[in-house]
Amino acid sequence: MLAYAALAPSGHNTQPWVVEVVGPGHWRVGTDRRRWLPAVDPAKRETMLSIGAFLENLVIAAGCRGLAVEYQVLATAATDSPLLEIRLAPAARSDYPLARLQSRRTVRAGYTDDRIRAADLRAITGGATDFAHFPRGTKASRYLAEGTIEANRQQAFRDPAQEELADWIRWTRQDQEQFRNGLTPESMEIPGIARWYVSTFYDRSSALSRSFREKCVEQVVERVAQGGGWLVLTGRPDVASLIETGRQCQRTWLQLRERGIAIHPMTQLLEETPQVGIVARELGLDATPQFILRIGYVASYPEPVSLRMPVSWFTRRA
Repeated sequence: MLAYAALAPSGHNTQPWVVEVVGPGHWRVGTDRRRWLPAVDPAKRETMLSIGAFLENLVIAAGCRGLAVEYQVLATAATDSPLLEIRLAPAARSDYPLARLQSRRTVRAGYTDDRIRAADLRAITGGATDFAHFPRGTKASRYLAEGTIEANRQQAFRDPAQEELADWIRWTRQDQEQFRNGLTPESMEIPGIARWYVSTFYDRSSALSRSFREKCVEQVVERVAQGGGWLVLTGRPDVASLIETGRQCQRTWLQLRERGIAIHPMTQLLEETPQVGIVARELGLDATPQFILRIGYVASYPEPVSLRMPVSWFTRRA
């Protein structure tokens, strides 16, 4: 069940979760501060969203084993650990297709320009009111595209943020096997010969070069020009609400492959804007934006490639 839970997404694929085993069917879930991202996620907003996605995967995987996940949010601040107390109880067995958890992935390129069909949007969001959809070609969509480019440019040339990114890129197979987390040339969708070149010759310092930073911004320009629009998840900024927003996002994400829809989290606008309320006002939202996702149809859906740490690496006895 924890192996399935750990297939959840996280910023830079840091996999920040830690599970303390208190006793049979009794766990506590927290985070490892060594896997926080203080430069781009100082308030731990994205970390809490990731914990929510981890929890959603756990609920699904437990249900398929005839168990219900009863949980309580223990934390009042995102820096607290543990965050959640988990108890497993017998329940009716679910027939949810676990292959959805295994095949979920971030897709960065290859989007068509088709707008998301209304029926597909209703199906993947379940009609939830905490989703705002901004189709391609609208004023709000253009604002998100332009704002994302500018935020990426700011972040790429903000040294603490770029150094943090460099710390989490696993260029070589040796590093990938050693750490089992972070970003790889495959997950960044660097193609063909270029992938071989960076895997062979790049190191941490390469990600700090001006040419690499400029190339990252160029890729963002190319990518925001693709897709059917944007999804923005809204919600309150407290720990419990962010965890529930993360669960909602994961529920949607798990349904995308079957409909040929991809999403690409592009949250830099929230990370680099001093007041998130500015983004809400520009988008005409009454609620606080917590997650920004580029969305679109893809003709070919690639298989997942993100590294995953073994369960033994993030579990311990209480």
